[in-house]
Amino acid sequence: MNTNRTLALALAGAGLLLIIAGPLLPGGERAVVNDPPRTGHVTDLARADDGSILAGTQDGELWRLADGTWDRVDIDLGGQPVTALAADLSGDPSEGPIGTGGGLVNAPSGLPPVTVRVSDEAATASGLVVATGGGLLIEGDGDWRRQLDGVHVYRLEPQTIDGADYLHAGTVDQGVFTADVADLASWAPNSTGLPETGNVFSFVITAGDRLIAGTSKGLYWQSAPLEPWQPIKVGLEQSRMLSLHLEPPRKDTQRLWIGSDDGLFSVRLMEDDDGLTASAYAEPAAGPDAGLRYGVSWIVPFDDGVMFSAGGVYQFGSFGVPGWYWISLLGVILLLLGGWLFPARERAGEAPAGS
Repeated sequence: MNTNRTLALALAGAGLLLIIAGPLLPGGERAVVNDPPRTGHVTDLARADDGSILAGTQDGELWRLADGTWDRVDIDLGGQPVTALAADLSGDPSEGPIGTGGGLVNAPSGLPPVTVRVSDEAATASGLVVATGGGLLIEGDGDWRRQLDGVHVYRLEPQTIDGADYLHAGTVDQGVFTADVADLASWAPNSTGLPETGNVFSFVITAGDRLIAGTSKGLYWQSAPLEPWQPIKVGLEQSRMLSLHLEPPRKDTQRLWIGSDDGLFSVRLMEDDDGLTASAYAEPAAGPDAGLRYGVSWIVPFDDGVMFSAGGVYQFGSFGVPGWYWISLLGVILLLLGGWLFPARERAGEAPAGS
């Protein structure tokens, strides 16, 4: 009888320990779902100045994540897909300019409405710049000034280097164009070294103020505006690099996140006076259990990792061991088994014989 009692207590104790330990066991870095209760897949993702996250959807919804909770932003976007959230995220997200598939919502006052699809936007010292499939619209005095007519501009990226402000335009089939922000009427081709027929989907600025471009044919870097582009071999040269995000440097390296049609990847970059090199080929990030149905279109910093969109919204960081719930379930089974093995009279509240 005492043997059964000891075994029962041991099983119950082990079960209780596993129940508690399951969700607390360290499991390394991986992606988990952190999605708003949306309709339509996520088409844009941005991080506001206050640290909150904004997600726009194909159905014209705008959601905001703050203090761990997603809330719908009260704005009518006419059911149009959200395509650009990067111009001004310092205030109420319902009041700043928002690019959609049907035009620009909350355009600067005094300007004609924009009714064509907006692919990106950038706030500059010389006014708002809006990228479209037919060129650029630049905020002017009572009207939009047109630049790069007929060029499909996909992405905009501001850069400050040696005290000067520049704006870069990544395009479909025509490489990169660059202008000094002080003179947005003059755009120069900036594609020496880039693939002649490649598309430029994404940009990021390094700690050393170098510009990295993600293309449909590889990753490239540039030491200064209008200088030749140099390739960075990361093993994804056949993938579209839809999004880029660079973490602050740690020691001598910077961790570059790459969003592609094939998922989320990261690689360590080394930067010195001679330029940029990758320490190894990019490695795939551990994805959610259900996998990803779409390419990774946006990456933003979040907590100790990143948040990214791939149809839905996902969070990548340090989490408990995958499948921890099976460990806790085993604990429940052991706890029940221990209770079943406990001497019957003790379960009924009777003292064991000889006590």
